[in-house]
Amino acid sequence: MNRRHLLTILVLTLGLAACMGKPTRPSQFYLLSPDPGQPVTARATATTPLSIGLGPVTLPEIYDRPQIVTRTESNQINLAQFDRWGGDLNKDLTRTLARNLMSRLNTDSVALFPWSGRYKPDFQVTIRFFPLDGQLDEAVTLDGVWRLLDGSRGCELAAHRFEYQEQTTGAGYPELVDAMSRGVSRLSQKIAVEVASSRPGCEQAGPGAKRNPTYQTIAN
Repeated sequence: MNRRHLLTILVLTLGLAACMGKPTRPSQFYLLSPDPGQPVTARATATTPLSIGLGPVTLPEIYDRPQIVTRTESNQINLAQFDRWGGDLNKDLTRTLARNLMSRLNTDSVALFPWSGRYKPDFQVTIRFFPLDGQLDEAVTLDGVWRLLDGSRGCELAAHRFEYQEQTTGAGYPELVDAMSRGVSRLSQKIAVEVASSRPGCEQAGPGAKRNPTYQTIAN
């Protein structure tokens, strides 16, 4: 073996050793935090059973990944290399909303989409998120529309546009996820108040009500 080959092997060996010896940051995994809160006024002492079907809850495809998505500029995003969701974000978001609604509406009957055909909820709540992200050490934004439907016949009882901004309390990903959880809590409260003040049935939706109509957004 000539000197040239020996030198090449030495360089490759040193390079491999440097890579193996270089410390790497362990990945961190996050979940949204439910906020039980208190039952809304109309359900604080309620004894009447109430059943909710939650979903579908939809997110843009950009969030269908393990990495936490943040914005660096208005048209640029960053995918965190070491900070990731502890599971499917859509499922975690739906479960968090369900737990928030259960406490605020004083009910144990909240089914997640898709539910059995034998389950006939009083109401169905569908939610479509547009952005669900933010900037580190600044704020997170939750923007979208949600609809309240009669659980049996599917007519629309209410439709609302929402847009919440929650300031982060620090520069890291834990603070970002905490701010996102607070935004989900605010949305849960808004939905709970609407549900508690509504009655099942399509009569109140008017004679022209259609089953699962196109989103009609109104001011929050």
